Amino acid sequence: MSRTSISFLVVLTVSLLAHHTTAASCNSEDEKALLAFKDADQDRSKLLTTWSPQSSCCEWSGVKCDGVSGRVSELKLESLGLTGTLSPELGSLSHLRTLNVHGNSMDGPIPSTLGKLLRLEVLDLGTNFFSGALPASLAQLASTLQTLDLSGYRFEGPFPSVIGKLTSLRKLILERADASAGSIPSFLANLENLTILNLQGSWFTGSIPSSLSKLKNLQTLDLSDGLRLTGSIPAFLGGLQNLEYLDLSGTKFSGSIPPSLGNLPKLRFLDISNTLVSSSIPVEIGKLTSLETLRISGTKAAGRIPDTLGNLKKLKVLELSQNAGMRGPIPSSFGQLSSLEELSVSSTGLTGQIPSSLGQLSRLVKLDVMSNSLSGSIPESLGLLSSLEVFWASKNLLTGRVPEGFARGLKNLTVLELSMNNLTGLPTNMAKLVNLNGVYLDNNDIRSFDAISGLATLPELSTISLSRCKLQGPIPSWFANINLKQQPLGSSCLIDLSFNSITGTIPAALGRNSNLTNLFLQFNKLQGKLPDSFGETLPRLTNSDFSSNFLTGVPADLSNLGKGVLYSLGLGHNNLSFQALEGLTTLSQVSFLTLDHSHLTGAIPSWFSKIPMTQDEIDSVAVLRLSSNSITGRIPPELAQLSQVTGLYLDRNRLSGGIPVEFLALKNLHYLNVSHNQLTGAIPDGAPLSTMDPENFAGNPGLCGKPLSPCIKP
Repeated sequence: MSRTSISFLVVLTVSLLAHHTTAASCNSEDEKALLAFKDADQDRSKLLTTWSPQSSCCEWSGVKCDGVSGRVSELKLESLGLTGTLSPELGSLSHLRTLNVHGNSMDGPIPSTLGKLLRLEVLDLGTNFFSGALPASLAQLASTLQTLDLSGYRFEGPFPSVIGKLTSLRKLILERADASAGSIPSFLANLENLTILNLQGSWFTGSIPSSLSKLKNLQTLDLSDGLRLTGSIPAFLGGLQNLEYLDLSGTKFSGSIPPSLGNLPKLRFLDISNTLVSSSIPVEIGKLTSLETLRISGTKAAGRIPDTLGNLKKLKVLELSQNAGMRGPIPSSFGQLSSLEELSVSSTGLTGQIPSSLGQLSRLVKLDVMSNSLSGSIPESLGLLSSLEVFWASKNLLTGRVPEGFARGLKNLTVLELSMNNLTGLPTNMAKLVNLNGVYLDNNDIRSFDAISGLATLPELSTISLSRCKLQGPIPSWFANINLKQQPLGSSCLIDLSFNSITGTIPAALGRNSNLTNLFLQFNKLQGKLPDSFGETLPRLTNSDFSSNFLTGVPADLSNLGKGVLYSLGLGHNNLSFQALEGLTTLSQVSFLTLDHSHLTGAIPSWFSKIPMTQDEIDSVAVLRLSSNSITGRIPPELAQLSQVTGLYLDRNRLSGGIPVEFLALKNLHYLNVSHNQLTGAIPDGAPLSTMDPENFAGNPGLCGKPLSPCIKP
């Protein structure tokens, strides 16, 4: 090895050793300042426990030192649950370039000593509880500070003019800052190096000052959720040629959408949703060829959707929902949006047919055309949307049968929402829809179970909603044998056949669907009793309604029906008898039991008090309805054993005698209705009975006492 090479290695080794030594050491002034910061704060994350004089401060968590000088250059302590204040001693960290305490619970004012940090480039105090005036000394950071985050800051007095002096700023973030003192200050135009201006959710008032037109380097302008911002969207925004992100949503900007916005060649994100703009969408928006997200929802925008939007080849998200003033069709040019992943035009007053060109959107994941006046049939071409996961087309005027081709390629479809149309059926073979778990066809013109036999071929079905579909005849065996699949995260499994004209008995096979959580068969013409299988293999049933049929009873054993989870069991408006209901005592629990209008006669049997009425965990209610029957005899004192009942309805029967004094023990009872019976005597004096509405006791001429008129002593 040459002498030169050896000399080089010696120098390199000495340099590395020197670097290691300086990097491992800690400046005493820096250490003192950091320990003062620690003493001023409470550290719920215990991260600051590593801050000890026994080790170099350069090794402390959240601290970084410069490799050459050994001085503290970065202090990053975001989202650690810190409380307390910023200690003035931080001003001694003279080499600090980054101070980040974002996302803690610190409060108090910003110390003026931070103005001594002449190397500071990043000051992130966002999402804390700091308040007060900004120290004027921060103006000394004008040549170095590039990022200032004061999200959530509570300013006192006028908006601090010192911010307008920080001319090196590139990022100014005042998200949710309380700037209730006035309008967006015009002196922000002095910050000509700004690339990001985030005023989301702040309390500025008035319009956007024209002086902001000077911010030619601006890439992000976020004024969203500025509920006090008013006036029109200024045309000068179209001159900010470097703008990539523009969010004006959730403001009170009104008037027209300026066509000049079409002059922003780099714009990737534009959101004008939930504003008061009332014009049509300018055709010039179709010139934003870099646009990836366009949201103009929840406005007063009117007119037709311009065909030029079909030019936005990079567009991934297009949301034009809830614009009731819009008219006309969905442009067929939307089929050219080759990058589109989400298309939402719901509640927008659209007419015409769903364009077949939408079948060309191979990347489309979500298609929402709900709540319009779209007519005609569903295009067969939509079956080519191999990426589609959600198709919502409810509340339209769609007709005919869903075409066979619709089911050929939608391998990723999970939700098919077609309710409230005039559709007549589904494809006969839906086996290729291997991920479809929810089918919603409520309020259609299905009429026959044969028209929806394709449901039997779906392997992952968990929800079938067929309410108000004019279905007639008995429930076929193929339908009863559909085995619903429980989806991840414990989601519900539902069958809804309510409000049809279904006849016959309830198939036993329906009760063997062990994953079923919600079963609704009310308002049909079903006969007989609930099958025995319901008490054996429906352990997850939570909500059920069999009311308004011609049912006669329940199985003798219901011990496995909704075991530990049953909330509602609706049996009202049927042809029941107490004798056919004794199986209710075998339930593990029920929170809402309706037996009203069910032709019940005779006295309430003593076993009725053994029904396990249980308050549900969410609403803390337990309700028993026996209204509008022909029940006679006395109210059994044993009903007071239903200690968790919060609502008891015995009105419109033929009950006689008095109200049992034992009811005073029902401390959970908030509502008792015994009106329109033949009850007599004094209402037991005391809560909860004496404080109830007198109407709950009306129609019993023989009753007296609070809350009715006093009893007359003989």
